[in-house]
Amino acid sequence: MHNNLNKKRLAQLVGLALTTTLFSGIAAAEVTGEIGVTNDYRFRGISQTAGDPALQGGIDWSFDSGFSVGAWASNVDFDEPGYNGPAIEYDFYVAYGGEINEELTYDITLNRYNYSGESDIGYFEVTAGMDYKGFRVAYWFTNDYSGTDLDYHYTELNYSYGFVENWSLDLHYGYNAGEALDDGEGFDSYSDYSVGVSTELAGFGLSLAWLGTDLSGDQKVSDGVYKTSDTVLASVSYAF
Repeated sequence: MHNNLNKKRLAQLVGLALTTTLFSGIAAAEVTGEIGVTNDYRFRGISQTAGDPALQGGIDWSFDSGFSVGAWASNVDFDEPGYNGPAIEYDFYVAYGGEINEELTYDITLNRYNYSGESDIGYFEVTAGMDYKGFRVAYWFTNDYSGTDLDYHYTELNYSYGFVENWSLDLHYGYNAGEALDDGEGFDSYSDYSVGVSTELAGFGLSLAWLGTDLSGDQKVSDGVYKTSDTVLASVSYAF
């Protein structure tokens, strides 16, 4: 049996959480933002820009209570013959996090993905994650991936290791599964992974990574929309 979350109820919960956050500590809110560019916007190993560059940016409000809210946006390209897809993805989230001890933290987030001119493919996704000594494990779930009424499960493990001052080695592994893949995409599950390095220079964040998936056959797309072939990702960002 599927755990079908009512969309209206989710919207009400988001509104309640936002209201609680704003009125519980608005004077203590910390506002941060980031803008950046990347040579390809990859989401779980799959290009969202047909292999082309993306301009991305976000803003976050964090409160002493442990709540935070934010928004993020990027250009996308899903155009195919006979289909003029959305040009912009814009997302919102509300989250709560805290410390279990000095080294172990947790967070729970409700995300909402939206696409310009395509209200039918927007969807909610819930995330639960934990961080410990450079490791991060997180589980993502939606019961309505891209408005299909099909579930999608994503589990990821990340590790960041600082090997010299201001430089870190970044490792990622993600496992994708669910009805949205089996019924909607034509395959059962797949993995995505990456190895990269990142640093900060004069206020700018720089990263370079090799990214791949274990997709094969028709799912191994080497060019254009929903590109999945292995690639090198480079990005530059500025936080404020």
